Amino acid sequence: MSAATPRPTGPGSATGSTAPKEPFSYVSQERGLLTLKIREPLLMGLFFLALTVVGVIFFLMVKKGADQGDPGAMPVAYLILAIFGGLGVIGMAIAAVRWRWKREYVRVMGRSPWA
Repeated sequence: MSAATPRPTGPGSATGSTAPKEPFSYVSQERGLLTLKIREPLLMGLFFLALTVVGVIFFLMVKKGADQGDPGAMPVAYLILAIFGGLGVIGMAIAAVRWRWKREYVRVMGRSPWA
């Protein structure tokens, strides 16, 4: 006699597969008021791309002040670029990883993770 194969339970049990583990799962958690929660990776990527563009625009505006003779403007310009650009690049990297995860989730489970 052969041993009985255990049946999968939980999410994806209808298809017989398990859902891929969500990277950066804290992004989808319910939290308090005034917290950033963008579940969709595409929207997250666009938000952080816009944040990076705003940082570059602010950098150029402050750099223009430095070009007009303000000696303390360049360190501030680089600080603005580092903050906005750094957050933007990190956010876009997280969005790219989550986008790949969401595609795999939909392929395996046949539905959106937030449906």
